[in-house]
Amino acid sequence: GCTNPFMRKGFSETKKSTKEKRDEVNKNNNNNNTNPNNNSGVIKSFVRKKVALLANIKVWLPYLVNQLGSVLYYKTLASSNLTLSVPICNATAMVFSSITSAILGERVNQPGRAALGVTLVLSGVAVCMYSSEEVTV
Repeated sequence: GCTNPFMRKGFSETKKSTKEKRDEVNKNNNNNNTNPNNNSGVIKSFVRKKVALLANIKVWLPYLVNQLGSVLYYKTLASSNLTLSVPICNATAMVFSSITSAILGERVNQPGRAALGVTLVLSGVAVCMYSSEEVTV
């Protein structure tokens, strides 16, 4: 959950720099009177975008950590009670994503609702954990 805001930030930075480079290339193409709509230009643009993503550590490092977290998630699912582990993992991923977004300074349209949502999710997780405990009489 914590890696999602980092990936979003890395993608937006890469998209912004790619747009700036594309604008510069279009400006040069207009000066050289070349046709920017040919197929080789589209292919070059596609390849350039993919290389820019792979070259940006702010994109692939959070993605790698995210994938390692997914492996841990599936290992946890294989060795635990599904009725408890799935809701807890999914709910806490959303909570950690929201908290990380707030720390990174991402704008939240309605922060009160976001805080209420996090509180309700954590309350639901607490109920799940409490109800899974066996009652001894």
